[in-house]
Amino acid sequence: MSPGGHLVTTVLACGAVYGVTGSTPLTAGLAAGGFFIDVDHVLDYVLFERPFRFSPRAFLRHYLEGRTRRLVLILHSWELMGLLTLAAWALASAWLWGYVLGMALHMPLDVKFNGRLTNQSLIPFYSFVYRWRRGFLRSRLIEQKPLARLHEGFWVIFFRGPRLRNPQVRAVHRPVLAERVLRNPARATTARAEARLPASSPPRPRRLEAGPKSS
Repeated sequence: MSPGGHLVTTVLACGAVYGVTGSTPLTAGLAAGGFFIDVDHVLDYVLFERPFRFSPRAFLRHYLEGRTRRLVLILHSWELMGLLTLAAWALASAWLWGYVLGMALHMPLDVKFNGRLTNQSLIPFYSFVYRWRRGFLRSRLIEQKPLARLHEGFWVIFFRGPRLRNPQVRAVHRPVLAERVLRNPARATTARAEARLPASSPPRPRRLEAGPKSS
């Protein structure tokens, strides 16, 4: 899912949770787990991607165009969510419960929307053990579909997110003449020339002129 999509869904969820519970720690934890969890993308970019340009637009384009080499993503894992759930229950921490709730919102959205850009399910990908056993190498983790280059400004990329390089185009009706051009351009050229000529009338019978009478 695009960063902007996560921002919108997290803001809506925070508003709903605060409106129902009035709990600031729970709402703050939800914001951290729902949106700021993506800080691990920045860590991967700085630590493992070479060369890199330290600018927000360059960072977004690098990820959304599928040019990453390593995907550690230490905060994106089912294992971490399970451990934090146990810790929140043991400590009765409203902030931790909010963070777990934010993760439970963020990661399924990633599985659903990012999964459209791959040829496989992303449920195993969000296991830290699964990524670790494959060396965190993108080439061994994801069968990525070709992604388009993004030339828009930062905020457009932020909210729009990645897109496929060759989106499916709906079939359109082609006129008969166009089909004939595709099959036989020379014949179609003749057909167009004939179409511009006026309709010819049937040939008239020739008048027989009487010759001079012989004497």
